[in-house]
Amino acid sequence: MSILVFALLSTIVSASPFANRAAVSDIHERATFFNSYWTDNKSKVTYKNGPAGQYSVIWDGTGNFVGGKGWNPGATNKIVNFTGTYEPNGYSYLAVYGWTTNPLIEYYIIESYHPEHEPAAPPEGEEKGNLTSDGSLYLIRTKMRVNKPSIQGTATFRQIFSVRQDKRSEGIVTVGTHFEAWKAAGLKTGTHNYMILAVEGMNSSGKADMTVY
Repeated sequence: MSILVFALLSTIVSASPFANRAAVSDIHERATFFNSYWTDNKSKVTYKNGPAGQYSVIWDGTGNFVGGKGWNPGATNKIVNFTGTYEPNGYSYLAVYGWTTNPLIEYYIIESYHPEHEPAAPPEGEEKGNLTSDGSLYLIRTKMRVNKPSIQGTATFRQIFSVRQDKRSEGIVTVGTHFEAWKAAGLKTGTHNYMILAVEGMNSSGKADMTVY
């Protein structure tokens, strides 16, 4: 979802409605983990990039952000281990999140979310079946985004969601099971770009402290 990319000189990013109105993205390597942070600068967000796979975020207000740590590129055979605390109040996701190109796809393997917003639930999105992985049922959903921010600038692209029914903030995600189920549901993905354990918030508040490994 990045629009501007630059190297971050400190380990803390703070965004507020009074900051530069251009969207900001921080993407860099830290102790073998890839770090990505994006905001539309409408929400008050403090994102702290900790050692290895750890990061924390506190947010409050209107607007949208997504940030986290992982790998660039991602991989279909990745096993994602994660642990931490996730305390949202309003529209928010905790997910294995990433992008592919050719086709351009934004995907979410959602591990937890605030019940105020059911991810891509009809009529917002379309149901495409389900799968069982890592001890829970996941619902497969999809929707289109038209002229929205992406890793390739403003674009039209598909979003794919696996929505876990037994929410959690620690565990293991077998990524390949989801990509196989998406393919069987007719949802084509492409070449991996980055893949992170992400926290996203929109017009909400909350805090999270997560570690991926």
